[in-house]
Amino acid sequence: MNKIYKQCNTLSSFGGIRHGFFTKNGGVSSGVYESLNCGPASNDLLENVLENRRRSVSALGLEDTTLFGLQQIHSTKVYSISHSGHEDFPEGDGMVTKEAGVSLSVLSADCAPVLFADSTAGVIGAAHAGWKGAVTGMIESMVESMCELGAQRKNIHACIGPTIHQPSYEVQNDFIQQLNSLGAFPADSFLMEKQGRFYFNLPAYLLQQCKRSKIKAESLELDTYTLKDEFFSYRRNTHQGIKEYGRQISIISLS
Repeated sequence: MNKIYKQCNTLSSFGGIRHGFFTKNGGVSSGVYESLNCGPASNDLLENVLENRRRSVSALGLEDTTLFGLQQIHSTKVYSISHSGHEDFPEGDGMVTKEAGVSLSVLSADCAPVLFADSTAGVIGAAHAGWKGAVTGMIESMVESMCELGAQRKNIHACIGPTIHQPSYEVQNDFIQQLNSLGAFPADSFLMEKQGRFYFNLPAYLLQQCKRSKIKAESLELDTYTLKDEFFSYRRNTHQGIKEYGRQISIISLS
């Protein structure tokens, strides 16, 4: 496994599909963005971000593909991507495609990057799923969009990449109320109480959403908050009084 990105064994076993959940290492940025910051919306130098994105694509051997990204807004908006007729960085949180030579990417720094593939139909997807996207149905929106391109639920496999995990994800009462009011099922089993404080299990919640959507899924079980040498974390930086933060990229492509 390449040291600058992680992979899902199941997705890696699918022929014609390349993917990677990138770490924060191997780039050219410095300071709080050290070093593979791929977020154009950050205050990092744009030339650094562009070089980091180029390095990410190159690491997967995808130099001849077009890398698409999103202006992520914690929604359930999903786009069907093709080589032509689509603006780069539209507002939304998911993309699907059946075209070779198109690389889909999402950014994260505690929220969950989720990569999808139906290798039989040749349909892939990439989603950014924070708690709000998870609760309001991002997984199902992705599955429906993939099925519109010819995928079948029974053949779709999703992998949840590096994201904040329960021991690091303390939440307040208003958050819990929103979980229960917006979600399709009670959130109690995804909450842990410790010394009067509550902690939310985002990857487990997403896995349950995948189960409800009747697709196969797994999690890499990588906590962005605690793995400080490997991943950017918005919450970790906030706790340290640091306002800015880098974003790691996750990419999937049909070759």
